Amino acid sequence: MIVHIFYQTPIPTYLHRSGIFKKCVESALKKQTAHPIEVNVIFVNEKEILRVNKQYLNHCYVTDVISFNNERPLFLPKGEPWGFGDIFVCYQVARKNAPSFGHTILEEMMMYVTHGALHLSGMDDHQPQERAEMDRRAEKIIQKLLKNK
Repeated sequence: MIVHIFYQTPIPTYLHRSGIFKKCVESALKKQTAHPIEVNVIFVNEKEILRVNKQYLNHCYVTDVISFNNERPLFLPKGEPWGFGDIFVCYQVARKNAPSFGHTILEEMMMYVTHGALHLSGMDDHQPQERAEMDRRAEKIIQKLLKNK
């Protein structure tokens, strides 16, 4: 699995933790690690996440994370890596929300990255019980990574 991290909005240098963000994605997508896939994590500002939300989901509001699964191209040779998915994370929302959830900004960013990757794995959060399960799984992944860092 290849995970690319892009910082398209100013983020304090101490939060440029590409290695831990990559581990969040890898942990959430364990079942897909046998396949040659690529995932992009893109940190954006509120203006950009609003644009993505409007353009692709027809939602007119700022959100914390948006993920998109990509279909495997039919013509792709076997064993060739393909763009499995993209995760857009809004840094400003993470900064604002972290205190409400008792997280550091880094933990909140990790939560959004992991949540987006869990969506790529097939999990959904339309129902409260689904959302609670995603949150439990994300917290478990994050606590394990922070313990081992």
